[in-house]
Amino acid sequence: MNTPPPSSPGSGVQAPDGYKTDTGQMSSAGRNISTKAEDAKGEVDKVKPSKVQAAEFGQHTDHQAWQKDYAAAFEQLGTASVAMCDNLMAFAQQLGGAGTSYANTDAGAANTVTSAGAGT
Repeated sequence: MNTPPPSSPGSGVQAPDGYKTDTGQMSSAGRNISTKAEDAKGEVDKVKPSKVQAAEFGQHTDHQAWQKDYAAAFEQLGTASVAMCDNLMAFAQQLGGAGTSYANTDAGAANTVTSAGAGT
């Protein structure tokens, strides 16, 4: 019979040494991440679309032809930035929600433990 080896203390996904958090920190971190991501998303409008015109690439038409690629790259960068901010805001919402969920679970567990000894 083949049995799997016992789990070692270092196996699996674990928090780094010394890392601790609580539900309040999780909710606070979620709010902070969301705020920063919303602010960054607003900054994208200042970058996208590119304000640089073909004439600013030089006097030669060969140089000026690169403006289209430059503008397209800025458009892609802006689109990717918006998507990144949206993903960060979704993550922040999940992080804040996890903090709330853990807080509710902890409160329920504390109530169960307290109530269990009340009848004796």
